Amino acid sequence: MELGIVLALVVIGTAGGVVGNRVYAQAMEAKSSLEQVMPLTSTVRDQILSGDTEAASATIAQLTALTSDARSQTDDRMWKSLEWLPFVGDDLHAIRVASAVTDDLATAVIAPANDLNLNALRPVDGAVDIAAVAGMQSTVAAASAALDTAAADLATLDRADLIPQVDGALTQLTEAVTAVRPLLGGASEIIGVLPAALGADAPRNYLLVFQNNAESRSTGGIPAAFALVTADKGKLSITQQAASTNFRNDRATPIVPLDPGLQRLYGDKVGRWVMDATMSPDFSESVDILRAYWAESFGTQVDAVISFDPVALSYLLQATGPVSVPTGTGEPVTITSENAVQMLLHDAYNLFDQEQQDVFFAATARSVFDAVVSGGAVPRALFESLTHAVDESRLLYSPATEEEAKLVGDSKLSGRLPDSNENRTLVGVYANDFTAAKMDYFMQLDVAAASTQCTAPESPVFTTTATLTNTITRKEVPALSQSVDPPRYFHRGHVATYLVFYGPVGSTFTGATVDGEPVRGTVAEHLGRGAVKIAVENAPTQTHTVAATFTGAEGEYGPLELQHTPMVRPVGVELTAEGCEP
Repeated sequence: MELGIVLALVVIGTAGGVVGNRVYAQAMEAKSSLEQVMPLTSTVRDQILSGDTEAASATIAQLTALTSDARSQTDDRMWKSLEWLPFVGDDLHAIRVASAVTDDLATAVIAPANDLNLNALRPVDGAVDIAAVAGMQSTVAAASAALDTAAADLATLDRADLIPQVDGALTQLTEAVTAVRPLLGGASEIIGVLPAALGADAPRNYLLVFQNNAESRSTGGIPAAFALVTADKGKLSITQQAASTNFRNDRATPIVPLDPGLQRLYGDKVGRWVMDATMSPDFSESVDILRAYWAESFGTQVDAVISFDPVALSYLLQATGPVSVPTGTGEPVTITSENAVQMLLHDAYNLFDQEQQDVFFAATARSVFDAVVSGGAVPRALFESLTHAVDESRLLYSPATEEEAKLVGDSKLSGRLPDSNENRTLVGVYANDFTAAKMDYFMQLDVAAASTQCTAPESPVFTTTATLTNTITRKEVPALSQSVDPPRYFHRGHVATYLVFYGPVGSTFTGATVDGEPVRGTVAEHLGRGAVKIAVENAPTQTHTVAATFTGAEGEYGPLELQHTPMVRPVGVELTAEGCEP
């Protein structure tokens, strides 16, 4: 946390003539100490995250000495006695409280963080030290409590008559504490459930589902490969693997009963083919279907389900470094963060036949898994890669217990759509390929959403737009392999896509256009939202723009957000909510 944000609180120079030279000198001393704190906060953060505890200890000693000095300079009897003065008294009191809060954060949050030893989270010989993880719990809980106390202390300040410099900087400090509290509180809760998640009390089975974005589905792509990872007393291992062809597909009826709205939009094939199980934009619906398929084919207990895609895997390889993957047909293939997406979503279909592809994808999953559990990745780099994947909805998690479910909530990690508009007003655009090919490797999706929720709250209008471009040229089409572009239902090089639009909770679909011309689509209510599915076909280099409009019910609406299918290529996003505060 950047403690330097409190520097502006020490603007006592404007009151120097009133409070006297001694207090003015103290203020300048506090200012000097806090100025030296600024670069140290960034330094110690990097040292802690990189696991350099010795260097972090030295930096923390410097930092806490400086914050202690700033606190002592603003906490003596004379300073306190002058807090009753008109004009400057409130400012003096605010500066003293803020200096104390800064010192408390340094001693009760930053200093203990060095004892967490993030390297304890790094697997050694495929296992995580559960005892070390459990030892972190009290440290994180104490730091979280310290932040709560800091927030309470700041809330007691009467800021009505503070000078602008003090009030502005105090706002920065309060906002920083407010932002960090849920993060540290969440960390405390996560570490609390981590031992159980690592199989401390009983083995835990995680079903890993790898979605293939080259053939798009709402939450990413078709579920192409599966692995069952077992955590037992901290040891992690792959105990089973499967491909989509290992399940009973093209069944007469869905494997589980389907929500009527889901079935109306996507058809009952969502439950008849495992490759279509991820058509729902709500991961929890897909999980029910995937669990049923796994139980039918293998019978192994599944406690939690995790979804990953090759783009997220490329982020992971930034932390682990390259991996060598056996092919079974010749020399192994080296996969790096730079070539993973092209190799897994395009080149593999040119190099291998169907059976060999399944072997290669399974071997890739195992090779990357082994690289992660070997402990070679720096925890900070690993955390950053996973955070990046979660932010782009490429890493999804369906929890094993109610306790975990409360932690995950309806965050991006959950893959669930919120069931109200109170905290955020979510609209969605989702792509589902029906070319039966791997052509989405070439597709560019850009999305936009506009809302009148702040200018017409009694009957807000939400307009969501998707621009879909087929980037392949006609000259490139003949070189495509039959696995990438089989001539089954469409001309080679063409890509057929269902674009599915969702309005906010409680909304009603009112109309749609394709390239500006009105069009009908398949309309339904799903997940408590108005929704419409529209089919488009893109020839090589062709672009189509599809827009859908929804009317919302009167009520409170949180900030506008737009969710979309994580594609192979980065998706451009534009939001417009006129009249809403930034």
